[in-house]
Amino acid sequence: MKAILTFVVLALMSFNVIADCGDCGRARQKKMNNDCDDGKRAESKEVKAEEKGIINTEGLKALMDSGVAMVILDARTGKWDDGKRIPGAKTLSAGDSDEKIAEMLPNKSALIVTYCGGVKCPASNQLAERLKKLGYTNILEYPEGIAGWEEKGNKVEQ
Repeated sequence: MKAILTFVVLALMSFNVIADCGDCGRARQKKMNNDCDDGKRAESKEVKAEEKGIINTEGLKALMDSGVAMVILDARTGKWDDGKRIPGAKTLSAGDSDEKIAEMLPNKSALIVTYCGGVKCPASNQLAERLKKLGYTNILEYPEGIAGWEEKGNKVEQ
């Protein structure tokens, strides 16, 4: 199952991003990890979810549509939690007790996807790191969060 999941995730997440480097400066060039020639386009390196532990909107949607068993966790709390959820998501934060986490996630090898409000929200990464420290081994972070999910026109639960 893990081999199939790894294949599915890699197939969904292996992509090349084409970036416009028309105004390449040294800082931007370094940040993009590209070799830019003025006014030309360059391809960035492949991003593999397995290596980076991340998934994008298209990858998450495809994974959900494929029927792969997973637990999706919304890490938002307090005033940042507007009640909107990716379908099937449960709420859990990095600040929750070990007991609550163990009760909600009894299988430490289950596929777990964490998300929060969007790319500027640190909660999904904090939760992913906490889960790793507790021994969970199959975690993907969805940094685009609920904002990215809605932006792409995907359904949300209220």
